[in-house]
Amino acid sequence: MRKRTGGDVLAETLVALGARTVFGPLALGPFEAVGRVRVRYVDGPDAAFIADGHARTTGEVTPLLLPGVDPVLRPGSPVLVVAVRPAPEGVEHVEVVAHAEEIPAALARAWDVAATPPFEPVWVEVPETVLTGRTSAPEVEPIVSCPESVVPRPEAVEAAAKLLDDARRPVVVAGGGVVRGDARAELLALAEKLRAPVVTTFGGKGAFPWDHELSAQSWLSDEHTTRFLEDADLLLVVGSGLDAPRDNVVRIDVDARKVDDRGVHGDARFALADLVEAVTPRAPGPAEAAVRDLLAAVRRPEPELDAIRAAVPDDSPTFWDRTVFGERPWLAWDARTAAMHGTPEGVGYALPAAVGAAVALGDHVPVLAVAGGDDVPLGLRALATARRHDLRVTWLVVDGEPDLLGIAHALGVPAVAATPETLRGDLAEALAWIGPHVVVLTSPTVTPK
Repeated sequence: MRKRTGGDVLAETLVALGARTVFGPLALGPFEAVGRVRVRYVDGPDAAFIADGHARTTGEVTPLLLPGVDPVLRPGSPVLVVAVRPAPEGVEHVEVVAHAEEIPAALARAWDVAATPPFEPVWVEVPETVLTGRTSAPEVEPIVSCPESVVPRPEAVEAAAKLLDDARRPVVVAGGGVVRGDARAELLALAEKLRAPVVTTFGGKGAFPWDHELSAQSWLSDEHTTRFLEDADLLLVVGSGLDAPRDNVVRIDVDARKVDDRGVHGDARFALADLVEAVTPRAPGPAEAAVRDLLAAVRRPEPELDAIRAAVPDDSPTFWDRTVFGERPWLAWDARTAAMHGTPEGVGYALPAAVGAAVALGDHVPVLAVAGGDDVPLGLRALATARRHDLRVTWLVVDGEPDLLGIAHALGVPAVAATPETLRGDLAEALAWIGPHVVVLTSPTVTPK
């Protein structure tokens, strides 16, 4: 009869906590017991980014097993890392396990922290000797996760409501905390009651309807938007670390370190819902006109981005790395009902993260990754993972080399070369494909800023 190990206790605990999918390296190594329980194991050389994409898409705690090197962990993603080595700097919640019997309690604590806003990565260190060593620990029973909710203080909400009522030109800046906190409906209700324009940060794409009459969209680096924000007599910053060193800023955030005496510490959904009840309604008029004037000044033709947007279904998440388009996708992209992830300077993140999203969504919703030509060597590893698991993810490579088409075909992945004129149709056809697909935009048009 096979003896139980610490690895068995770990695997049972993940199942007991409700994990359905676990991510990790190509070889399980000391975590081989996970292969004996009823969870889906998705392997890949970029496992940390794959897990990140899964966590952002589902909003659920996503386990990541690491027997080797330190991963690149991104903030705002509920990834639970189980590793055989100490946590790197920057991880705020760390559990260290010395004996197999401690695994269930340590994992449950870390799981609850990861599931609590602001949904940051957490780390559980379980030495290899504990994972492979024998144990007499009992089988793990189901565990009920108890993440904490940060409920705002009524007096803080009342004070913020008074400041909003007293302001003549309030503007809301919505960040990623609105998206992660599922507070879109509450933000819309507050903006409409206050008749306050809403500017979304890059991380807050999708927090507010793009074409709403109060949507000032996301042109944050534009001089006209800068003046628009400076003209506001109060900025309500929700779920964002946006640097706004001004006296007329009121913040709503689950991170108490970002909130001063004028702000509201709490979940964005709770705080915004309370503010909707507390503020005085206003009539439409000046705010809508100001938004129209702003967008008329900042909007520029973006033919290729418009073609991509037209091809992508509204509910498809998109993941972006650096391209020849620079920051323009982050300014001009309408995320609609799905989020936009990545950074304008990123390299090597978009496709692995999209693979994780495709694991979460299955064949029902296509996922798009957009990268530049210099991303191809890193992306090929994730493309092989997408092919191995037959995931519905499309990789759009902007300014890529035609050689990529042959490499994709060698991996068994359909690929097509697109021009600016054919991009919309080629991309729409690729996104309709059940399985991985590659589109290479060989001659992108770069319009001046």
